[in-house]
Amino acid sequence: MRNSLFILILTVLFSSCSDEDKTLSNAILSEYLEIHSNKIQDEVIACAGNDELNTNTVYVYYYPITGSSEFQYYETEDVNVDPNDFANYKLKSLPSNGVLGNKLSRFVRNENHEAWGIVTYLTDGRVHKSNPIRLKQKTIPTEYNTDITIDNSMMLSPKFTWNESSSMEDVIYFQALVDENQNFISGTYTSELCFRYYDTNNVVLTINETTPNALDSSLNYTMTILGVSEDNWVNVFSVKEF
Repeated sequence: MRNSLFILILTVLFSSCSDEDKTLSNAILSEYLEIHSNKIQDEVIACAGNDELNTNTVYVYYYPITGSSEFQYYETEDVNVDPNDFANYKLKSLPSNGVLGNKLSRFVRNENHEAWGIVTYLTDGRVHKSNPIRLKQKTIPTEYNTDITIDNSMMLSPKFTWNESSSMEDVIYFQALVDENQNFISGTYTSELCFRYYDTNNVVLTINETTPNALDSSLNYTMTILGVSEDNWVNVFSVKEF
């Protein structure tokens, strides 16, 4: 009985230490990446923008590829650091939820100071990370509008056009289409201020795993367009129903 109790205590202590070591190894991004140094995969698609009504609320959007898990968000103390030195990033615990038909996810951050952030997740034990994201909710708050023009001259193949943000720092535009039931239809990126559904001639990146279905004339849809800067801040967030 005494030996069994001793073994049980050792097992509990070992388990506790293992959990603590895992937490500590995840706390600093550089250490976390070092552990997975031979298992680093392609980058995570991610960006961030503030809430329309409360600029202190920042949403860190990311695209979780099929099979991904252990989603984490790392952040620097402030903006006055080298964003490419991963020793500057510490793990933060933030709530998250799905958006745009749950095709994208987002961490929800409620702090008024600006910083740099990075998103990571795993697939089959391999780590994926985003490029550094510059949070700019105070210096360049995200603009919200409905300034999307829709040309329906081609049946069920609408052409969407929009304007550059007032900051004029956009380098790429993300277009997300959902139906009236919030089912995800399409997600594409262009460097131009236009996109026709579903013509990929000017599409530079897509998160569609297959070619989307044709639109249904009996349904209503919503187009969301994000104008994103080189440092992954959402300068403008436009939404239009049609």
